[in-house]
Amino acid sequence: MKITLHKKIAAYFGYKFTRINENINQNQNLQTIELIKQHKIDLILDVGANFGQFGTDMRNAGYLGQIISFEPVNKCYQHLSSIADDKWKIENFALGDKNSKEEINISNKTVYSSILNVNEIGKSNFSNSIKVVGKQNILVKKLDDIINKLVNNLNKRRVFLKLDTQGYDNRVIRGSLQTLEHVQVLQTEISCKGIYMDTPSVPQRLEELLNLGFSITDIFPISRDKNTMEILEFDCLLIRTNK
Repeated sequence: MKITLHKKIAAYFGYKFTRINENINQNQNLQTIELIKQHKIDLILDVGANFGQFGTDMRNAGYLGQIISFEPVNKCYQHLSSIADDKWKIENFALGDKNSKEEINISNKTVYSSILNVNEIGKSNFSNSIKVVGKQNILVKKLDDIINKLVNNLNKRRVFLKLDTQGYDNRVIRGSLQTLEHVQVLQTEISCKGIYMDTPSVPQRLEELLNLGFSITDIFPISRDKNTMEILEFDCLLIRTNK
């Protein structure tokens, strides 16, 4: 029996088949948009935008405010530029804890592209998807050094900072300490079993985030070890609680 027939039968009885990972993404998007509404977010900083999946999801969910996406991989940047609206600005560089020139590893599936090198856990779990097929020279900038050139009256804005930089999130945070004072909601990817070299542990990441005045509202597993089912990475949603 083809899956299309299954869908037709389910629809007849008022149900719908949904892939498990698609359902997880839908739940995360619902939680995210609710936080955006509650905290009256009017600026999203989308760091590690890839092909604009996060920004597109937020637009589809009804968010009409400003988005600034940061994406260093040229192929992804070009696509982003083609889909962005008048209130969605695209920047073609990476963010980190220092201003520098780096080389990024371009993976077969670009979402896995990273400045960091893939380790054996990454190779064994994501094989061809994470395989490096090219390299690109990129600029890395500290968010604190450029934010006032990109955003007017930052102290009056309600900011959502979304990070997805493949093992580099903690470095982005350290280059954004002043900007973080204006961030109401934060989303960052945390590694339980890192798939890139030199990624910090869960306790290190959480201690840093909590010390910066944030509290966890939810976690969403992204990937699991295909042999043990241990969580490899999860998205962590946090809100500022020290103001």
